[in-house]
Amino acid sequence: MKPGLYALVSAAAAILLPFVSAGGLTAEEITRDKILATGKDWQENCDRYQPDPAMLEAVKSRLGPGLRIDVYLGLWCSDSLRNVPQFIKIIDLLGAGGTVRYFTLPRKADKEQKYFLEEPKVERVPTFIFYRDDREIGRIVENPKAGMLEDFMDTVFKED
Repeated sequence: MKPGLYALVSAAAAILLPFVSAGGLTAEEITRDKILATGKDWQENCDRYQPDPAMLEAVKSRLGPGLRIDVYLGLWCSDSLRNVPQFIKIIDLLGAGGTVRYFTLPRKADKEQKYFLEEPKVERVPTFIFYRDDREIGRIVENPKAGMLEDFMDTVFKED
């Protein structure tokens, strides 16, 4: 495949893959504003979260145009309700520097279904997938290990 054609196909796949159906489920792109307007708890969780300013500055130094984060969430999911508003607050405080896309998913049809989406292998929600120059560099799946900002920082610094 010619290099220019390869780049075009890769870009198209990056845009279209989040919408690929798996087991009857499809991801629907949603805005941060619609997420926070889902119910008062979503906005309150965002407002209440106060990330460490020094850590935010350290993360800001690693952001750039090559960073993209895709967030897969369930508006029905308690883990999404807890973690996505914190993530939104972090992104809001960081300002520009990369692209963030949000996708909502319906509940799985049955317990036997492994993935919400086969590609990019979303098994639990929320799933935050970090890309640098269209290459996956890390994920935060369901609940952060140390905290949303700490895991965010670990992911963007992992490349070093």
